[in-house]
Formats: sequence, C-alpha cells, structure tokens
Amino acid sequence: MNINITTAILIFVLISSSSFLYSQGEKNSEMPKAFLVGEYENEYSGLIKQYPQNLIDVSNDSIELAYINWMYLLNDMESFSHKIGFDLNGIKIWLNVFWNKNGNIDYISYYPKPNSKNMEFNKLTAFISEFIKNYKPRLVSNENFAHFGSAKFPSFAENFIPDK
Repeated sequence: MNINITTAILIFVLISSSSFLYSQGEKNSEMPKAFLVGEYENEYSGLIKQYPQNLIDVSNDSIELAYINWMYLLNDMESFSHKIGFDLNGIKIWLNVFWNKNGNIDYISYYPKPNSKNMEFNKLTAFISEFIKNYKPRLVSNENFAHFGSAKFPSFAENFIPDK
C-alpha cells in the first residue's frame, strides 16, 4: 500500500512540476518586435491573421505605389542605420513587416539570404527593434497591414523615391 501512495505522490509532483514549467514557458514565449523567421512560430502564425491587408491594398491597389512605399521603408532603415552607426552594407534579407492601422510598425521578422554577408543575428535583431521604436509612419489604413519582401543594403532606395 505504501508503494501505491508513493507512486501517486510522485505522479502528482511530476504533473504539477511539468504544468509549472509549461506555464513558465508560455510567459517567456512573448514575441519580441523583431525576430528571425522560425523563431516564435506559433505566435507568428497567429500574427499573420491579425494583419489582413497587404501593402498593395494600402497603396491604392497600385504595384508602383507599393514599390515606392517599400523603398521608403528601406530608405528609412538605411538612414537610421547611418544615424546610429550600424553597418547594413552587404546584408541581404527577406523581411516581413507588420504595420498597425496607424502606420506604426508592430513587428518585423527577417531571414538572411544565402548570399548575404555574415552577421551576428542578435545585433541585427537589436538594430531592427530600435528602428521599429524610431520609425515615423508614412501610411495609414482602416486595418492592420503587412508586406513580405526583399531587402539589400545599400538599397539605393533614394533613386526610386519621387520626392528625393
């Protein structure tokens, strides 16, 4: 009979501790503003549903205007990198940018292209997080919106922006 009580107590302790560890993991899995694609996969899947429009929708269904708006973003990133002394040159990445309806950036996920220069991802993530904090909105919408696109630096974006 002692063995059954000991077994029951052991099972209870194991279940309780695993529940505690699981709940602690949930608290720590809060998604940061900038992250590598593949990190935070569950949260990322939910995030995509929260941003129903795309950059073309917000750009009056104009591919040309959407491209110009994307170039504005790349130019803003590059300008910010110069301002804080962070070297983006040689970086080639895929970006998924999530804007809220006020035009502020909520999240950016990224993934390096195979021909990108070597980089420390934690430093690039920190740069992108700071960029998000300092970003000045250019577009507004009646819904959250997102865009998945390519970026390389130097971007030469100023060559594609009409008012530059």
